[in-house]
Amino acid sequence: MNTDDTKSQPLLRRLWQSRFRNWAIAGAFAASAAIITTSLQDTETRQAAALILAQPELGALPVIPANMRWGFALDEFHLFEDELRYGDVLGEKLVKEGLPYPTVAQLVENAKGVFAITSMRVGKKLNFLSREQGLPPAYMVYEPSPYEYVVFHLEEPFKVERIKRNVVTGIKASSGVLETNFWQALTDNGLNDELADGMIDVLSSSVDFYHQKVGDRFKVVYEQHYVEGEAVGTGKIIAAVYEREGKEYYAFNFEKEGEKTNYFDFDGRPARKAFLKAPVKFSRISSRYSLNRLHPILGYRRPHFGTDYAAPYGTPIIAVAEGVVTEAAHRGGNGIYVKIRHDGAYESQYLHMRSYAKGIRPGTRVAQGQTIGYVGSTGLATGPHVCFRFWKNGRQVDHLRLNLPQPKPIEGVVLEAFKVVRDRLIKQLGEVPYRTREEIFRKKAEMEQRQAVNP
Repeated sequence: MNTDDTKSQPLLRRLWQSRFRNWAIAGAFAASAAIITTSLQDTETRQAAALILAQPELGALPVIPANMRWGFALDEFHLFEDELRYGDVLGEKLVKEGLPYPTVAQLVENAKGVFAITSMRVGKKLNFLSREQGLPPAYMVYEPSPYEYVVFHLEEPFKVERIKRNVVTGIKASSGVLETNFWQALTDNGLNDELADGMIDVLSSSVDFYHQKVGDRFKVVYEQHYVEGEAVGTGKIIAAVYEREGKEYYAFNFEKEGEKTNYFDFDGRPARKAFLKAPVKFSRISSRYSLNRLHPILGYRRPHFGTDYAAPYGTPIIAVAEGVVTEAAHRGGNGIYVKIRHDGAYESQYLHMRSYAKGIRPGTRVAQGQTIGYVGSTGLATGPHVCFRFWKNGRQVDHLRLNLPQPKPIEGVVLEAFKVVRDRLIKQLGEVPYRTREEIFRKKAEMEQRQAVNP
């Protein structure tokens, strides 16, 4: 190694000492419903695409040659995959692949403003492409999500490109019957946590998901995203209905001009009420509001002016309503906590956090559903949970027993327009049959039998 390379090592090693974080994922990311246009990066790719698209017999969907991936003809390269593990340092991996430190430093510089290298996650793959086996790689490809990939040019000019894939959005519908619980019904129908999260978000103000009942059933119409013909994630929910004991609870997507996507119930009231029922999703109530509770740590009885929601470490804690942060502190038995004033009458507090969310401090205005911190066990806590406290006119109360104010429904011309959309979506939901677990497995068995007879 030459002298310049040797001198550069200490500085460059320091540049790469931030290690990859091991993120705990509570659910799949929220996918964009917008159609994104593919960027064709090099002359050969553009020419190949022009020839493919010029064929009149081809359909609307792009045809991807079997040996093409990330814009490269893989037959012309040797592909080597390496998985990111906890404690890995990307710079060291690149040096191990034969890149000198100055090249690594140049890649870091060129990545600025294009892709945050520190966002790479444990479990993801680094794909190295070399022109021949045994030679140093010419490219490295990293896929943050099915929607995009990042190409690192490991030869001059050491470019870093972030490339969006073409996303095709289709409409799908599904249903489920609770024979054990909501999650099992979703799994039986091949639905993922991402869709479950969306359903809970738009229905939780009218449906108590903490008290599921066998026989409950649901239908949902939603956007499905496809990349190169493969289903990769869901977009927005278009309509959903949850039925319990003969009563139906609806949520309809209805976009008013000049406003973000909104959801409304059958009567045109916002499906998201003024206050959410819980500050965490996918959790359970571990201890209720009580004036005479035996404290699990102190060992004597005293009032518990809150409701505890048990959830795994790192689970996002969300604001139950819009408001302004009045306190964000670490104090005594409360541990790390946040307090929010919602209006002249109501306040909420979230205790025992592991940490605050970025930007959360006194004076910050937060939106309903915004992440304000993460579940932990700081202060007097026996395990990971959030103790949720609620004030009305300066007095702590049990929020589950309150008749909280409801948002106003839409009116006039807008209401009439909503009814047209609502009635069309109800008809669409009505065309979706309910399927029991027995029916699902019977149809699956029949399909497998047909495939065995006619492979």
